Amino acid sequence: MSAVQGQERAITELRHVSSADGTSIALERVTDGPAVLIMVPGGPNGRRAWAAVAEFLQGTYSCWLMDRRGKGDSGDTGSYSLQREYEDVAAAADSFDGPVTVAGHSTGAICVLGAATRGAQLAGLILYEPPWPYEGWQSPTAHADEMDELIAEGKPEHALERGLQVVGLPPAAIEAMRGGPGWAERVALVHTWPREIREVARLSPDLTPMRTIVAPVLLIDGEMSPPHHRNATSAIAAALPASTVAELPGQSHTALGTAPHVVADAIRSFRAATSG
Repeated sequence: MSAVQGQERAITELRHVSSADGTSIALERVTDGPAVLIMVPGGPNGRRAWAAVAEFLQGTYSCWLMDRRGKGDSGDTGSYSLQREYEDVAAAADSFDGPVTVAGHSTGAICVLGAATRGAQLAGLILYEPPWPYEGWQSPTAHADEMDELIAEGKPEHALERGLQVVGLPPAAIEAMRGGPGWAERVALVHTWPREIREVARLSPDLTPMRTIVAPVLLIDGEMSPPHHRNATSAIAAALPASTVAELPGQSHTALGTAPHVVADAIRSFRAATSG
């Protein structure tokens, strides 16, 4: 199905693409627009993590929300690696006619970066605080083990809380998330998070391969985000040939939910600056 054919149908459409290893990856279209934007969530989030931002992009992008492998309507395999996730993003992008823009949040942004450095043809990248390792970064692998233990003990909610603490969210932010509509889904998907944490810990802090990315890149950075997120964002921006950084005033790593209109404003500005 082409992007144009997808836009002729009623908004809200579910489709599946097959990744390199045969895993089925689900995409849901929720808005209509002249260009395609695939939106990849981070951590223990299903595709709806980007939904509030997508609503503000109606008319600017045809937004397709992606379930990463092991989550929502996507399939999974017994052997997990970030390389497989890079292939998932590439397969999703290749399923449309012509290069598309892909947005990723947190570890979802790492998946987008990985796909691009391995040759995925993208019209643009939108990266909200990819937690790439950098010099002086402390690996959270031990915390992933702790999360797995809590899950094995039947305490997935405690595991989720521990993971959110590890990424630097303060207690008030965690409590606010607990009262939100996505909390139950995060609890249900938390078992997929420790494997991602371990894979991120294995990434090289050498950002030289990112210099091969020729597509324009928007990096989104929360003014109040933890230092390790901000430092990684700055390092990646410096490594990329064509990057712009948009700082979100008063926001942190959770602005997809707390200030979706602000995130959407940054994305619209990026499109206006790069669409010619």
